[in-house]
Amino acid sequence: MCKKSSVPMHCIGCDKYFCNKHFTGHRESWFGELEKIVENRNQLQEEINRSIQFNPVMIDIDEWEKTTIEKVKNVAAFARQQTIQLLNTNRTKIGNDFKNLSQELTDLRESGDFIENDLVRLNEQINQFKFDIKQSTQTTDIILRSEQSDRVDWENLIYVDYVQSTIKWEINSKTIAGGHGQGNDLNQLDFPQGIYVDRQQQSIYIADYGNHRIVRWELGGHDEQIAIYGNGKGNRIDQLNGPIDVIVDENNKSLIIADWENKRVVRWSLENSEDKEILIENISCCGLKMNENGDLFVSDSEKDEVRRWRKGEKDEGTIVAGGNGRGDKLDQLNRPAYIFIDRQETVYISDWGNHRVMKWLKDADKGIVVAGGYKCGNSLKQLYHPNGLIVNEVGDVYVADSRNNRIMCWVSGSEEGRVVAVVRNDNGDGLNQFHVLEGLSFDVENNLYVVDRDHSRVQRFSVNKN
Repeated sequence: MCKKSSVPMHCIGCDKYFCNKHFTGHRESWFGELEKIVENRNQLQEEINRSIQFNPVMIDIDEWEKTTIEKVKNVAAFARQQTIQLLNTNRTKIGNDFKNLSQELTDLRESGDFIENDLVRLNEQINQFKFDIKQSTQTTDIILRSEQSDRVDWENLIYVDYVQSTIKWEINSKTIAGGHGQGNDLNQLDFPQGIYVDRQQQSIYIADYGNHRIVRWELGGHDEQIAIYGNGKGNRIDQLNGPIDVIVDENNKSLIIADWENKRVVRWSLENSEDKEILIENISCCGLKMNENGDLFVSDSEKDEVRRWRKGEKDEGTIVAGGNGRGDKLDQLNRPAYIFIDRQETVYISDWGNHRVMKWLKDADKGIVVAGGYKCGNSLKQLYHPNGLIVNEVGDVYVADSRNNRIMCWVSGSEEGRVVAVVRNDNGDGLNQFHVLEGLSFDVENNLYVVDRDHSRVQRFSVNKN
């Protein structure tokens, strides 16, 4: 700095030389930079604290708490009113009888005109009053205890259950169904499509497209199917023709099947093999989902729309996404495939022909692009014919990027995704080599399941617990 020809101090950080005087000033400047870093650290700490305090889920829980407390207060007020009415009714009846008894006692004391039997009778009346008062109080108490213990499951009144976007999976997967080549033997599949993980039975249902059947495999690692649903290719009520998706109606213990080539959606009971019915006809259904209320949502790849059938409805259903012709506008779809429904009835759609995932809020007239949307490609902003789809509670989108042979995650609000599993490699059938991905699902431990269609198998990526 002072242009001296000989200086004693060398700074390793910036590789410059200083005299003693200027080296001291140079070193003091480090503390200024350090203070800036400390300040940034403090700001980051505040952001971390705010991210917890003002997290959307925390806000929802606070709102739920207020609403629930208000409902409890209203119910308690109504119960108090009923109790007061009951006690007043009993008190009025007992009071009238008690007034008559009091008057009789007064008259007897003044007149002295009574015998020993009258004393016994009067004592019995007093004891009866005591019993009536005690009985009415006990009845009210029993009702209150019954309401608390039998009707309200306090431990499960609210719960949070979602797949965190920070979860990572093992690089190599494990074959849990199929994997023995294309065929119809007990350990084979033929162009599998949609899947449904039954968390209660610890099994997986697979739409075995080429074999015209639904098969169930245990998740415990058995190397053959444990149940087959179907009677060969056909259009009878007990037959399928190219099933493309399947879900389980857990309330009615039934399979709901997208019978693609027969252009229908059917229901088959899991408990009674004779109980089968056609739910929807003349529909090119690619994706199925059912919400907690038992309402059925289906995607129609020919009409480029998603419809909802409320539980018990038999009409044509209600359009909840698309329905404005084929196209790439925000109110249009192009051959919609798999779908996902959240608790607010927001519809997420793998818009297969537009290489994007759309989010359609309840009663909205147009959707929002939440993944892809930059034409087909393999950059982190692009998708190439998206298929299987899952969305967690905070809006992170997991999608099977079928022709890029990878599984992507778009964090809510992000313009680009990240690869969470599968490295693209089309030239083999190794445990991390895939060709055309279809259905996608998680189990209760957040292990990831994906259909490797052209290798006729289903793979599981276990959570990397390290």
